[in-house]
Amino acid sequence: MKQVIIFNNCGQSFALEISKIERIIEFTDPKKVPETSDFLMGVIKYNGKVLPIIDLNMRLYGEEGSYIESSKIIVIQWNDTMIGLVVDEIVGIRSVGDESFEDASVGDGSISKDYIKGFIKIDEDIIILLETNELFDFVQSRELLAVD
Repeated sequence: MKQVIIFNNCGQSFALEISKIERIIEFTDPKKVPETSDFLMGVIKYNGKVLPIIDLNMRLYGEEGSYIESSKIIVIQWNDTMIGLVVDEIVGIRSVGDESFEDASVGDGSISKDYIKGFIKIDEDIIILLETNELFDFVQSRELLAVD
């Protein structure tokens, strides 16, 4: 059994393992950082430190998110530091059994994105389980670590 938090972005359901999550906070406009990638919205002050804020819609779909009242920031552990992921809406926390989980290797090949750890099948929905440490390539990771 895994405990996951389920959220929506761009009309798709995603999940993160609870063990990777530090906290969920209200969305606040981050301070922009010049000459950074489109998905890096900026930074906020969090627990006395600078926390990079990622537009998850922009990172995954190349579309800027629309930030509404239900938008939240999920603070996650990422490569020995913390980052904030902006999500459209938190759906809830759920325990998922192994029978509901399917590895990212499907059919003849596998899903090419390293950040997709697998899929969770709940009722008629398919939820993408994200691997947080694989969300960014080497260049993107260096940029984020420079901000932190």
